[in-house]
Amino acid sequence: MELLNKVAKLDDLTSETTLAVLYEVYDACVVMLYPIIPHVNFKLWKQLGHDTDIDSAAWPTVDEKALVEDEKLIVVQVNGKVRARITVSATAQEEDVKAIALAEEGVKKFTDEKEIKKIIFIKGKLLNIVVA
Repeated sequence: MELLNKVAKLDDLTSETTLAVLYEVYDACVVMLYPIIPHVNFKLWKQLGHDTDIDSAAWPTVDEKALVEDEKLIVVQVNGKVRARITVSATAQEEDVKAIALAEEGVKKFTDEKEIKKIIFIKGKLLNIVVA
């Protein structure tokens, strides 16, 4: 489902690159669902233009390089309520994330003129600022 949701966000469906990605995704999904719904996926495999049976199709492999993220989406909370979402480098240190978060307009509104009691940082996921 995650794979199909990502593909659904593609905007330019006319480019050759996008179409190639779509066909590869559809092939992978049909192969992965084949053990669960064999009859339907057998037909879908043929409709995707394959001459061989799906029984002889190779299971999709993982490209480890494609899984490496360059950027991370960090949720910024103030007193447990989401006030901003920031995108930072995947290798960003806690101090860098704090500085970016505290500069956000949605965060400033709730931290200006207030004492910051505690900052909880979960690398790559969350920054929670507790103010009094």
